[in-house]
Amino acid sequence: MIDTSTNAVEATADVGFRPESVATDPQFGVFVANGGDSTVSVIDRFNVVIATVNLAGFPGPLLNSSRVAVDHLMGRAYVTNRSSDRVSILHLGGELPPFAFDFFNVPGPLGVAVDPMSHRIYVTQPDFDRVSVVDPETRQVIGTIMVGKQPTSITIDGQRRRAYVVNFGGQTVSAIDMTNGGIANTDVGVGPNGITIDALGDVYITNVDGLVKMIDFVSSSVTDRIPVGSQPTGLAFEPHSNRLYVANSGDGTVSAIDLAAH
Repeated sequence: MIDTSTNAVEATADVGFRPESVATDPQFGVFVANGGDSTVSVIDRFNVVIATVNLAGFPGPLLNSSRVAVDHLMGRAYVTNRSSDRVSILHLGGELPPFAFDFFNVPGPLGVAVDPMSHRIYVTQPDFDRVSVVDPETRQVIGTIMVGKQPTSITIDGQRRRAYVVNFGGQTVSAIDMTNGGIANTDVGVGPNGITIDALGDVYITNVDGLVKMIDFVSSSVTDRIPVGSQPTGLAFEPHSNRLYVANSGDGTVSAIDLAAH
């Protein structure tokens, strides 16, 4: 955990094996999907691990949790299990530990995001070059959207009604208009990985070449390239400081970017 006022590490937390994804919730804390042991760790505001949810309790093949997304208003977290073609649902109804009470089937799921307006779940499927849209009540796929090659990460801008998908194999980012279904693709170069959005609706992605690239919301073109550490993967926008934090897996560092300077 990093103190954004000093950019110093203020705490560390022991979670499960091979943590792969993080999602935050203002009430329930931080959720970490651990791909190596099929668990989700829950961290409270005091940086203490208060629960570990085992997703391997359902009958069927061993799960491999990959990505996690939280729907605060619905009180749910969704965790993709790529090896078992499932998305697990954690009920966050105010009691801890949360209970993985159900799942729905999506072939080969990886990235996951929730539309804060409709509460629909968007799941990337790299093997099929598409995104599936799931109804939160019926837990059925109600639509599929063809995007670029090998879609991995996804994020949703609920205010501007857009979903952004990183196509790792296609070296593009697909911008999906959630109102009319239109799709615009932006070339971002080799090895795109993580993705996030700032307060203005501009999009930031990490690339394996050690750059963070910015896609302008208005022009849908790459307008800035920011050098960071080695092999950047995940990234997050912190609205109070207007900074971008980038995890660099190649050298074990985190880059803090002041967006006011870019």
